[in-house]
Amino acid sequence: MKLLHRPRAVLRQFLLLFLPVSALVGGLLAATYYGEVKVGRRELEAKEVRSLTLKEKIVTSEFEAIVSDLMIMTAQNELQEMLAGDSDRQKALAEEYLSLAKRRKHYDQIRFLDMRGMEIVRVNFNAGQPTIVREAERQSKSDRDFFIKTSLLKEGEVFVSPFDLNIEQGKIERPLKPTIRFATPVFDRRGQKRGIIVLNYLGTKLLSQLKASSVASRGNFMLLNADGFWIESPDPAAEWGFMLPERADRTFGNAFPSAWQQILATESGQVQTTEGFFTFTTVYPILESHLYPAFGQRSPFIDPDSYQWKLVSHLSPTALRAITYQSLQDWLWLYGILLLLIGLGTGGLTFVRARQQLTEAELTQSEARLQDLARREAVLQSRLASQIRDSLELDTILETAMMEIRDLLQIDRCLFGWYRFQADPPVWEVVQEARHPGVKSALGSYSAEVVGLLADNLLNLTVLQIDDVTLTQPLLQQWLRSLECTSLLALPIRTRSGAMGVTLCAHCSGPRPWGKAEVELLEGIMGQLAIALNQAELYAESRDNALKAQTQAQQLEQTLQELKNTQAQLIQTEKMSSLGQLVAGVAHEINNPVNFIYGNITHANGYTQDILQLVDLYQQHYPQPDPTIQEHIELVELDFLKEDLPQLLASMKLGTDRIREIVLSLRNFSRLDEAEMKPADIHEGIDSTLLILQNRLKAQSHRPEIKVVKDYGDLPDIVCNPGQLNQVFMNLIVNAIDALESYVRLKDDPSDKLAQSSHSSNGQMSGDMKPTLWISTEPVDARQIAIHIADNGPGMDEAVRQRLFDPFFTTKPVGRGTGLGLSISYQIVTEKHQGKIRCDSAPGEGAKFTIEIPMQQQ
Repeated sequence: MKLLHRPRAVLRQFLLLFLPVSALVGGLLAATYYGEVKVGRRELEAKEVRSLTLKEKIVTSEFEAIVSDLMIMTAQNELQEMLAGDSDRQKALAEEYLSLAKRRKHYDQIRFLDMRGMEIVRVNFNAGQPTIVREAERQSKSDRDFFIKTSLLKEGEVFVSPFDLNIEQGKIERPLKPTIRFATPVFDRRGQKRGIIVLNYLGTKLLSQLKASSVASRGNFMLLNADGFWIESPDPAAEWGFMLPERADRTFGNAFPSAWQQILATESGQVQTTEGFFTFTTVYPILESHLYPAFGQRSPFIDPDSYQWKLVSHLSPTALRAITYQSLQDWLWLYGILLLLIGLGTGGLTFVRARQQLTEAELTQSEARLQDLARREAVLQSRLASQIRDSLELDTILETAMMEIRDLLQIDRCLFGWYRFQADPPVWEVVQEARHPGVKSALGSYSAEVVGLLADNLLNLTVLQIDDVTLTQPLLQQWLRSLECTSLLALPIRTRSGAMGVTLCAHCSGPRPWGKAEVELLEGIMGQLAIALNQAELYAESRDNALKAQTQAQQLEQTLQELKNTQAQLIQTEKMSSLGQLVAGVAHEINNPVNFIYGNITHANGYTQDILQLVDLYQQHYPQPDPTIQEHIELVELDFLKEDLPQLLASMKLGTDRIREIVLSLRNFSRLDEAEMKPADIHEGIDSTLLILQNRLKAQSHRPEIKVVKDYGDLPDIVCNPGQLNQVFMNLIVNAIDALESYVRLKDDPSDKLAQSSHSSNGQMSGDMKPTLWISTEPVDARQIAIHIADNGPGMDEAVRQRLFDPFFTTKPVGRGTGLGLSISYQIVTEKHQGKIRCDSAPGEGAKFTIEIPMQQQ
């Protein structure tokens, strides 16, 4: 009560209590505030680094997906069949490209160009409505840089253009269309380069993905090329300065000169200048997406090290201050309130009570931290469970787990590694890590011997807890210090296949005690990871098994088809070989007696003339013969014999000449079993084939004579297999004769079922039109010749014409055709002679086959 009468003493005692307590509380608040600012700044820096890391992976993943599309497209069956000569596959290939454009939705153009630079197939994205470009609208790109460079690449090499704006007809397309061109050469099944595939990738998709991934970032995202021009900028008016002359001065270096010098000097990092806070990294899309050597050798035109972009996140000084000092006002208000409370309570509380309150406050803060830890543990386990449900990609799950564990425990680094016991010697390989930017990377392989105690504990599935590395064995301590680790918590994990993994939580800024709750939390997370690893292994195994089964089925189907074709070819070849042997034998047997007769006719003619001259002399010198002789002269009609005998001998000589010509033609045609290439007269082969078929060309009881009109050009001898070409001529001429005969029969008797089954045309042959076969030859150019075989028969519709050269396809009735003649003829011309064969026909307009073969064979 005396104190009430001593206000100065009361004030002095109040101040002695109030000032220290208020100063203590103020100091604690200030330390807490600055600690929060420091932690917030570190979290901000880490988030910006993670954001750019994610963007870098987006870029490389997108490049890998595009190149994967290119490699798949080069091996498409429709493309290879088209390159093999099946022009009908072009439409199917265009439909495949159209389907790809609809599915991917990020290819502005998909094109296949031949080696002349001409667009053979082209699909335009057409603002979300993909269309196949008509032939009349396709263009030649032979003068374009991407075509010239890609056409010089080897198989598997990829050309990648700079990220720029699309140019049409020499002008930048409006509105602006960011584009990257990917191209690769196409080789046919014989290893010959036949063209290139070009994908015009819409860069807006990549830019959209990069911007969408900036949600967790507080800075403004920028994408720069190697020269510092903006590809993506918060200000669209500053973009594409390297292509738009009016923006040529709009560069990052001009806008932020101090930061640009430091960004140029290193690959990645964070820079603080008066211009703001910059987080940056350098991405090498070609090098980091493993275009080399996974898909080819290094291109002579693309240096993966120079094909680089800069990913930059920028926080302006104003935004940085706002983030740093946004809670200062709240803290000042809190301090004022606490001062008021301290002032009110100091008069009634003792120093001990004040200490008790301080202790209670500390307990409250500790409980809040534990609650926050439990809350973040639940969030982390929920995220991991979601990742396991949504993805079977092990790398994605591990990356997420390491980042979340690091953020949860507020540690400097979190690693995941595999124990590679198959290696000699065994090694620990760190495959994923989440770390503070200031800590060096620990990715790589480490000898089990070097790891020491860590390896022993983990192989026994024992948790290893090291609060202070200075208290552990020297070998392990040396390794941990090389990683800048001052404390460590390691938890092992074993998969269903027996693989051994480990999660390492490390601190680098001093000793750190690991609490029991933290160890239990990580053990729960390891259970989630074990589920993810097992599911990923099962998924990989099932995917590999499915791929193997599919590959085996495809190989079996291909082998079966090849066997079927080979069997058919062997049957037809044996049949033609037998025919050739029969013809050769008949020709040989006929040739001997014919030569005997032919050689004696000349002598017989001379002998006859001598005898007739002798008879004339007898008539001159003995004009009155014996009556018996005179009677015999009249009986045999001597005058008539003298006149007719020379004519008879001349007719016999003409007949033997004709037989000799037929025998020669048979010998020429019988060269079917000759396999070697040699110079031959094409006209001789056609004539010998016609001679053999002469009997079928003559008039029959059911049709008039088939007229043959020949128009031979001036052709040199060409290098070929004459026996095989004779087989082609035989097949084509026989088919023409069959078509003409069935056409005449159908005209004379519309109810003739045999004739109806031989063709499907409704064409009519006029009454005065005679069945005719036209055969002509001509040189196409200095290296090729053409042979045309045409008829005025019924012709054929498009459906039949498309299948003419398919094995076993025939329009003839059962027993009249095997469907192998034209198929084997196609192989003889295209594969054996490197030529072409085609058919032009329409219902009622006859059919015309054209064969083009080179004069010399490779």
